[in-house]
Amino acid sequence: MTSRPSKNIWIRRQQCPCGDWKCYVTYEGDAEETSIASQLVKNDTSPSEAMISPYVGMVFKSDDDAFEYYGNFARKNGFSIRKERSRLSPQLGIYKRDFVCYRSGFAPVKKKPTGEHHRDRKSMRCGCDAKMYLSKEIVDGDSQWFVVQFSNVHNHELLEDDQVRLLPAYRKIHEADQERILLLSKAGFPIHRIVKVLELEKGIQGGQLPFLERDVRNFVQNRKKVVQENDALLTEKRESDTMELLEACKTFVRFMRGNCPQTILTDLDPGLRDAIQTDLPATKHVISVWNILSKVYSWFFQPLGSRFAEFKSEFDTLCRLETTEEFELQWNQMISVFRFNADKHIVLLYSFRSSWAPSYTRGYLLARMATTVYSKSVDGFLKGIFNAQTCLRSFFEQVSISANFQNQARPEMQYMYTKTCIPIEEHARSILTPFVFNEFQHELALSMQYATSEMANGSYIVRHFKKMDGERLVIWVPEDEQIHCSCKEFESSGLLCRHALRVFIVKNYFQLPEKYYLNRWRRESSLVFYEENGTQHSNDDWIPEFQCLMENLFAESSITRERSDYARSELTKQVARILNEVGNMPEAEGVAMDVTLSPNG
Repeated sequence: MTSRPSKNIWIRRQQCPCGDWKCYVTYEGDAEETSIASQLVKNDTSPSEAMISPYVGMVFKSDDDAFEYYGNFARKNGFSIRKERSRLSPQLGIYKRDFVCYRSGFAPVKKKPTGEHHRDRKSMRCGCDAKMYLSKEIVDGDSQWFVVQFSNVHNHELLEDDQVRLLPAYRKIHEADQERILLLSKAGFPIHRIVKVLELEKGIQGGQLPFLERDVRNFVQNRKKVVQENDALLTEKRESDTMELLEACKTFVRFMRGNCPQTILTDLDPGLRDAIQTDLPATKHVISVWNILSKVYSWFFQPLGSRFAEFKSEFDTLCRLETTEEFELQWNQMISVFRFNADKHIVLLYSFRSSWAPSYTRGYLLARMATTVYSKSVDGFLKGIFNAQTCLRSFFEQVSISANFQNQARPEMQYMYTKTCIPIEEHARSILTPFVFNEFQHELALSMQYATSEMANGSYIVRHFKKMDGERLVIWVPEDEQIHCSCKEFESSGLLCRHALRVFIVKNYFQLPEKYYLNRWRRESSLVFYEENGTQHSNDDWIPEFQCLMENLFAESSITRERSDYARSELTKQVARILNEVGNMPEAEGVAMDVTLSPNG
């Protein structure tokens, strides 16, 4: 059979020797005019090999062979076929097969119940007479199928090459694509996003996949039904694990007297993520980048081989991006470069991206606990006091001993030297712990490399003297000495960034406002309050004062019954009033006790 006339020149493709199912060797043709979609749907038949049109008397070994041959013929001629009728006999089994054009016959008229409105869909059938009828005969003991009737006369327009692929008979989702679709669906991708990812990975334009978006939607829905039916026991186990984690979260909230944390750091665990989202909806779930990086080698070294170093460099770049838009763009480029088409670990990482990627966690208070340095320090500390045989009581005793040792060592802390002559540094040295002061010094020294430009609204643009792509917007509110930088370093770590420090220096500040020294970073006890006049009042002082007042009260009230009754009545009223007022006070200022340990003290 000669190919149907077309302005496009066919491109012959053969499977590449590399064995990759997506890799083909293409030969010369009119690539300018041949669409990529046409290349995706053509088989490996050379243009010089003419396909013979079916004819009466043509013989096939089986009806399946006949259907496949007629289907290939139909595809090359711009239509598809379907099985119409078959006849059965006790001696021969199925002995007749009727294959017809997909537009053969007419759609049956459906009876509509009165009062119900149904959408009228236009039928594709138009009474086309194109067909191929087969009959089975036994020849020398073997069954053979003969073409007894054939017609290639159509009463409708045949489709072009880039249109015939959209017929339902030819919209097939390959097994590799099915696996990729399921992985993306489990990761939470919507259907339209899955289609976009597949187009990007295959390097084709929109709408040129060999299947449609609705095919993907139907496939996902059908597969979900199968999974739900076959994995009932596994689902029950997961639900049981989730319930245990939910109960653990509830116990944690009760232990914290109903105060949910702003941020919680955990390991990478889907069940734990679900439990936190259910019981701690207002808490930001964060996974340490160090926890992710520790798994990268075991996950990707073997599949990537010599390209692992390149991948590691790209992944490290992802961890330094600041905006979610940059992350999404860089992630898609990485997936395309390394061809992670169906890697379950990549899908898992992407589904958790809002918990570990710095561009998503920026702005949530982590106190630098998600950094690699802190994670390694805590890991080393725990290994020194904790092993598989350590019981819970012994663990807490060891932590208490370590904390007491650090508290006793604070008066003998080594002298912290200043690196600049800036009064802000001298003031910070008297407040901050050595670990935090070292970080503060680093930011303060770098602030000298930045220039400021004041804007009309009182904000500042802070630029590096050499780097042109690192400018930051610093918003200054003089009424209450509020400062906000677009890098969100203070919101993330509790330490002012170099950009904000530069603005304070420009504003001629010799001391930073006390609110920018968080309790967790102070050398003294965190149980420190400030009176309205700014004087410090230690939490350790008011307890003995209160005990002394109570002793005097009981001593005076015990002299007579009248005094005792009056003291009991008034004390009950006043304590209830104070308790009510304290309970209504906002909790945004932070809890009284900060038990977080810095790595170095």
